[in-house]
Amino acid sequence: MQERVVQHIYCSAIISKKMCDALTSYVFSVSAAKGGIDEFVVYLVTGGGHPGSGMELYTFFKARPERTTIYNMSSVDSAGVLFFLGFENRFGVPASSFMVHQTKFSKAMLPEWYSYSDLKRSELELLAVDQKTHRVIAAETAPKAQVPLSVEEVEAAAARTTVYLRGGCPPARLHRSDRHPHDAEA
Repeated sequence: MQERVVQHIYCSAIISKKMCDALTSYVFSVSAAKGGIDEFVVYLVTGGGHPGSGMELYTFFKARPERTTIYNMSSVDSAGVLFFLGFENRFGVPASSFMVHQTKFSKAMLPEWYSYSDLKRSELELLAVDQKTHRVIAAETAPKAQVPLSVEEVEAAAARTTVYLRGGCPPARLHRSDRHPHDAEA
């Protein structure tokens, strides 16, 4: 009987286009070099980052033919939540947390002169990213949640910036916390 080939990856990084490209390239190269991987296991800690890159990692790992497993090793925030949800098997170590908030972008990206139509376009872009993110979170967490979150509940949690704690639950999928987000340990 052939032994299963498992590739372990520790990832402690801000989610960015550069990080996304490096990780996806690494997964492809390891798969090619080893003649096939049966499972990728990722150990993740991230403060979040670019939402587009989080969504790209979500779809990349969702589409992988190998078995995929991820562990939240401490905190997975913002765009990292999307990355985390792309895995087939998802676990949080004791006292791990997840943080969701509304999509933000750097004002450094704005031109010196900004019109009303530019402002409306930016508003629609932010809203579209938020809506897509909220739908993914609700859909991916519902099957294993004790009390599934609706898209509207995810939207409300993001609007107020919410931290979900693993607490004493069995290996957790993103779930509700009985504590108010301001009570969460940083």
